[in-house]
Amino acid sequence: MENQSQNTQKPRSLKSRMLFFIMLCWVIPLLVLFVFMVFSYRNEILEKSEMMLNLGIENVTSTLSQRIDEAITASKKPSYEGVCEKAWRKYRKGETNKNQFYQDINNELKSKFYIDKKFSMFTFYLEGDDEPLCYSANNEFSYLSYMEQIHGEMKDLIEGHSSDAVLRVVDGRIYIVRNMYTVTKYIKFGTLIVELNQDQLFRNIQMDLSVNAAICFNDGEEFVLVGNQDEDASLKYFPALFQKYDKNKDDTIQMDLSNSYKGYLKEKKCRDYNVGVAFLVSKALFYESLYNLYKIIACIILILIPVLMYGVKFLNKQVSIPVSRMIRASEAIEEGQLGTVVEGENMPNAEFSYLMDSFNRMSKQVKYLFDYAYDEKLARRDAKIMALQAQINPHFLNNTLEMMNWQARMSGDTTISKMIESLSTVLDYRMDRAGSRLINLAEELHCADAYFYIISMRFGKRLKVEWKVDDSLLQVKVPRLILQPLLENAVVHGIEQVKNGIIEIQIFHDETKIYVKVFNSGKPMTREDMEKINAILSGSPGSIKAEPGQHTSLGIRNVNERIKLIYGAQYGLSITPGEDGKTESVITLPYEKELDKEEEINRQKAQKELQSTGKIGE
Repeated sequence: MENQSQNTQKPRSLKSRMLFFIMLCWVIPLLVLFVFMVFSYRNEILEKSEMMLNLGIENVTSTLSQRIDEAITASKKPSYEGVCEKAWRKYRKGETNKNQFYQDINNELKSKFYIDKKFSMFTFYLEGDDEPLCYSANNEFSYLSYMEQIHGEMKDLIEGHSSDAVLRVVDGRIYIVRNMYTVTKYIKFGTLIVELNQDQLFRNIQMDLSVNAAICFNDGEEFVLVGNQDEDASLKYFPALFQKYDKNKDDTIQMDLSNSYKGYLKEKKCRDYNVGVAFLVSKALFYESLYNLYKIIACIILILIPVLMYGVKFLNKQVSIPVSRMIRASEAIEEGQLGTVVEGENMPNAEFSYLMDSFNRMSKQVKYLFDYAYDEKLARRDAKIMALQAQINPHFLNNTLEMMNWQARMSGDTTISKMIESLSTVLDYRMDRAGSRLINLAEELHCADAYFYIISMRFGKRLKVEWKVDDSLLQVKVPRLILQPLLENAVVHGIEQVKNGIIEIQIFHDETKIYVKVFNSGKPMTREDMEKINAILSGSPGSIKAEPGQHTSLGIRNVNERIKLIYGAQYGLSITPGEDGKTESVITLPYEKELDKEEEINRQKAQKELQSTGKIGE
């Protein structure tokens, strides 16, 4: 009887079991986790805070160096544009007096630096003069103040002979000093000094935990404060930080300066200068985030406990039954019944009603997406191809414009108009205003003809071009801009290396493929050349370095990638040694029948991939 009574005893209620389960598996672990984080994760959280702070320092340093680089670039423009040099030459020849020379220089520099908010002052010294020829400032710093405080500190740079831009900090002001030389014969004719506008230089530079910041240049003998929240602490601790500054390093230094502050020094090497950016960080503010985290965790635990207990009461009705209905519909979709919806009466609450409606809509959308997946896949592929086609070769454009300028100066021949017409053809073809992915082969050959005409102006009789084209292929669709990069590669790496050269273009087809072959004479390819070309075509990182011919390397990689994206991995570009020491570049494209066959294979493959999504749950 006792055993029977035990067997017939009713099980405990779901509510009591869930209360016990929540206490055992949720509340207690959360409390343990909180205590564990307080004593074990403290260092890890601080390390992450340090990492975020270092990242912020890195961003601030990069922003400052970028703005300084822009200012240095602007300070170099008067030398390169030649207006100041032209005025100096007239003055030197006696064509203008010193007053007119002053007007010319002052007007030119005002147009460059007076309106530009990056600068607050500029002055120009004529070579041999002890005082500035002209001075202009859009702040309250007068000429007299400049002569008393700054002039003497700049004397060594004014008397120097370096053409580099030099950054110097004097009396809390940042100056760029640059000696100006003539383009020809390299004769120094003056010195330009501009002051950086610190309001613009340091605008939007914010570090939430920084009490103050400072910046120094080159040897770090003087520094400029950025902000003045606690100037006494800055003047006390920044010198200790800058004693660690080394202009030859590119590193971040951390120091404990006192019980109240931590110091960070970022050393950065730039092209024309070296910069050090230092920060003071309040320890109280730094650790406050950790304490706030503890408070937030405690509050979350206190809020979750009653919420979870309240959820137990309605779990079965509000959660279990609705979830079971949605699971049954999900299982039907897993079995391949696309478009299955959750049927039956409305859900017991608004949340699951929304989920049911969303589930039903998504189930229908899956079927819709299945029907159009292949077209969507092609659209993504075309987007990448369009991005690759948008690359333009500025090196070729500059060379062409330079030749046109030379031709204009040397003769009044109609050759100039023909060159302009050819260049217009090439540029218009590259811009692709119609946005077409594929064009007729005839259009591609027309652009190549224009390119050869321009190149012939440069090489003359040194270059011979031979064409062998199957006329039946002129209306065949091919990707845009695949032939010219090969021709550029043949010219740069072949014809330019020898006195006389030949480029031969052959275009023909067999039953399944179209072949575009370019043969060029020049120096025979070496094993090292082959390895480099294979790395470029395979897209190997670092295979294209900053050196002459980089544009052609990008061009042939672009061609290879676009062809593979459009037609598949079995097509593309190859460059190999040919007969008689020539270089052979071959583009392989599918013929029309082969292309239609591959399109059908890709469509079937996409359909199988979508069908396989029904097995994910397994």
